[in-house]
Amino acid sequence: MKDSNKQSNSAELATIMYIDDTPSELYRMNAILEGFGFDTIFCDKPSDAVQILLVEHVDIVLCDWQMPIMCGLEVCKSVSRSPAMGDPYFIMLTGRRERSDMIAAIDAGADDFLCKPAASEELRARLQAGLRRLDRERARRNHLRLVY
Repeated sequence: MKDSNKQSNSAELATIMYIDDTPSELYRMNAILEGFGFDTIFCDKPSDAVQILLVEHVDIVLCDWQMPIMCGLEVCKSVSRSPAMGDPYFIMLTGRRERSDMIAAIDAGADDFLCKPAASEELRARLQAGLRRLDRERARRNHLRLVY
């Protein structure tokens, strides 16, 4: 899902997965992420998201915390423990606001923590920060391949 008004070259090439069991949030985030120019994958079932991550390259995962059957923390732990899922930048997106919740998310493997409802510009800035980190890691890996 691409838009002609791209934010950056990174956005043009980046794939974002958004996981949330609330249809209105999926719809809202679809509009926001498409506006930023990202390729997007939307999942309303965390178990489906985990299966997709095993076969699709995803740069950034935005994941709601509170979902039935498999919560966002469990998704985050699955992603961080499985090399087969790549190493996407993981942003926990939640209505939880306690410091202990943020710590639990980071301990589970999240790279960032964002409270709902996410303001569009804050979300954009955090996505760009994630893409910068991914770009640096790719450049470092490519440099190591060239050196050896």
